[in-house]
Amino acid sequence: MKAQTQKFTNLKNSKVVNRILKNVLGLSIIAIFSSCVPDGGDIEIYEPQPNGTALNNRFENNRADAIEEFTLDAATGGIITGTQGTKVEFAANSFGISGSPVTGNVTVQLIEIYDKASIVFNNKSTLGERINGDKEALKSAGEFFINAKQGANELDLLTAAKVTSRNIDLADADFGMGLFTAGEDLNDTEDWVEAEEEVKINEADGSIGISVTYSFNLGNFGWSNLDRWYSFAGPKTQLFVDVPEGYNGDNCAVYLYYDNEDTAIARMDTWNEDEEMFTEHYGLIPIGLEVHIIMVAEIDGQLHYAMQGTTMVDNHIELISSLIPITQSELEVLINNLP
Repeated sequence: MKAQTQKFTNLKNSKVVNRILKNVLGLSIIAIFSSCVPDGGDIEIYEPQPNGTALNNRFENNRADAIEEFTLDAATGGIITGTQGTKVEFAANSFGISGSPVTGNVTVQLIEIYDKASIVFNNKSTLGERINGDKEALKSAGEFFINAKQGANELDLLTAAKVTSRNIDLADADFGMGLFTAGEDLNDTEDWVEAEEEVKINEADGSIGISVTYSFNLGNFGWSNLDRWYSFAGPKTQLFVDVPEGYNGDNCAVYLYYDNEDTAIARMDTWNEDEEMFTEHYGLIPIGLEVHIIMVAEIDGQLHYAMQGTTMVDNHIELISSLIPITQSELEVLINNLP
């Protein structure tokens, strides 16, 4: 790997120094307590470890808790409206099983994701995959999970539903938004891929000239996203995140937030075994860009985090020296208050 500019925020907490200190500390503890342990006895020192399964369970539970449910008559269809203003309009006889319409009441499920913290804690980062497999960051105007059930039966969408976003200020409207999808199951964690359906911008009801909405036709149940590819003119680089000893790609999550882009949050989904660091694998982070690194882990049933801002330099290595405990609600406030 070519020479890298290292932005270590606290060198004494680097992995190399940590290993040395741990070894010295370990020898000291053994020396102190060995005289107190009978011959042949074992010394067990408990050190809490990050639990990747518990963190993934947190994400899955958050998604389940975020579901809003509505009842519609399958024969007539209708419109549902989420608590944040998302509307979904279903045509008559548009719910089916194996291509045949069902009758009676159906349960429609909706998740709306419009803010930074919800992107992180539902683990639905704005990372898109190009047709050639390359991955790049996206800027979102809203992520949605839409599904329908009748009893224990999962239903198909026989006729496209119309999805309309919450109202947004006209000044904030982005005419480059497109539609992206990412799997049909609630717990799918696929990257977003661009769909062919057109996204329209409409005058919002009751606020002509002030607010607008985005709308699109949804052909299949599952995850959908109003997005555009993040674009930046100028040189770009790769980013590495050096995390504390004991953390890796299986037991924690690291996210990259683009400052002042509000909903551009990509997960650092590559763990470099040789360097023992997280990285984004596309190498397209703009040099000079102000960003925040967000790291979360679950330790002994307690959420832990680190969050630090930095400005990107060529071959950037960002050091995270430690994590501290916090509640999810407290961290949600911190994330949503980022610039």
